[in-house]
Amino acid sequence: MVAVTVSGKGLAPIPLDFPGKSLDNVSIQDIKDGVAKRFPYLEPNRQRLTLPNGKEKPTPLTDEKKTLADYGVAANTTIRLKDLGFQVGYRWLYVWEYAGPIILNPLFLVLSQRIWGAYEPSALQYTVRNLLVGHFIKRELESIFVHSFSRPSVPITFVFRNCAYYWGITGLLIGATLYRPAYGAEALKDSILNSPKWIGFWTAFVIINELLNLNTHLHQASIRTPPGTPRKYPTGFGFQWIVCANYFFETMGVLGLVIVTGGDIGTVVYLSIASYFMATWAKGKYRRYKKEQDPKVFPGRRWVVYPPFL
Repeated sequence: MVAVTVSGKGLAPIPLDFPGKSLDNVSIQDIKDGVAKRFPYLEPNRQRLTLPNGKEKPTPLTDEKKTLADYGVAANTTIRLKDLGFQVGYRWLYVWEYAGPIILNPLFLVLSQRIWGAYEPSALQYTVRNLLVGHFIKRELESIFVHSFSRPSVPITFVFRNCAYYWGITGLLIGATLYRPAYGAEALKDSILNSPKWIGFWTAFVIINELLNLNTHLHQASIRTPPGTPRKYPTGFGFQWIVCANYFFETMGVLGLVIVTGGDIGTVVYLSIASYFMATWAKGKYRRYKKEQDPKVFPGRRWVVYPPFL
């Protein structure tokens, strides 16, 4: 019989017994289910289990399919539990965060005349509104139908954090800086920013990068492997030069918005923050690929995300 104890801050120690089983056939999922049976509010997705390791960093027990033996857990061991708080589905996190820009951009353009006074909106303002709404509708559809997620849920605090970013930067900030008389039809009358050729070229640039980004996401979805099996590396268009081609095309699309607006401060802030985080994520993926794949094949001699700089 296997017996372990689970303890956590604010919780009395929880003894769990598994009669007739050995360490080789008691999984981490079994431990989480045992805790949830005692305390129903601690659903498995809400639990973070770690194995104390003396003075060393605790070992996270993250793979629910692995057994206690796989992690080197001995009988009568105490496993630490952290309550991650109320959870929300990962997919719903993206649905909520992307909804803000879809709603706020048209709303700001409509309300801008009440905020700033009567003026005629420009073709540039209508175009950027359409590009932003289209961009985030695309993200919504990808989140629902294309993407898969390594974990089923996240703490509800992530919803507030991510919504603050997307609703704040690509909704409120761009709404306040772009949808105003300084970008109106009268102000831009003799400006290149009012030129149909200028707007048309950069609109095409943004749309092409949106489609290339979509193509990378569809390719990545097509090579997805079942959990626990070796991951495949991407080889579709763009990936022959750049490890994270999806982030590259995403950034190029935002860069197009910065250029077409002549450097609107809201789009500049969006580009700066987005490119920083995508570079950080790309470096992590690059390290993972070098660890999991033959480094001579993939990543090989590829840029990480932003040639020729990174």
